[in-house]
Amino acid sequence: GGVSFDALSASADNRLGRWTLQKKSRKVVPKSSSRRRNPSAIESFLWNIFRIPLLLTIVIAAVAVRDVFNICGEEVNFSALMMDMNAATKCVYREVLWADETRTGVDFVPE
Repeated sequence: GGVSFDALSASADNRLGRWTLQKKSRKVVPKSSSRRRNPSAIESFLWNIFRIPLLLTIVIAAVAVRDVFNICGEEVNFSALMMDMNAATKCVYREVLWADETRTGVDFVPE
């Protein structure tokens, strides 16, 4: 077991005190330093709802950034941005985000 008690004492308010000569308990107490708390039901529910849209948004943003650097690499480098920010903005808008109206399969481009 844990601690072996050597003596009992009683006080005037009917409380018992247990006395021992041991320095430590013989029981090994497991360490819980790296223990994570369990998420609540609401946290689990919200995580399950927002996980897929969040991952899709991250993937779409990664593809957009990749396309910006592939298509508009010359316009979005640091020195070109310092010279003409408008050219980089037009390239990203017209070439990456919206398709030009002369491309096949495009009927209308919002202005």
